[in-house]
Amino acid sequence: MKLLRIPEVCERVRRGKSTIYSEIKKGTFPAPLKQGGGNFWLESEIDAHLQKLISERPASPPTSAS
Repeated sequence: MKLLRIPEVCERVRRGKSTIYSEIKKGTFPAPLKQGGGNFWLESEIDAHLQKLISERPASPPTSAS
């Protein structure tokens, strides 16, 4: 089990810190674990969140060959 700090989470999901915390408030992003005054995310939860986003994205229309 690996724990991630906010800079690592931001890099993985390509979102800013304020966006991540806003999504946490909305319930659309995994909440952090609070440990010793810091926030940490389980790497497995971030990976699962990204997989969920991938599975929910609309299929791209086929491109025509020129």
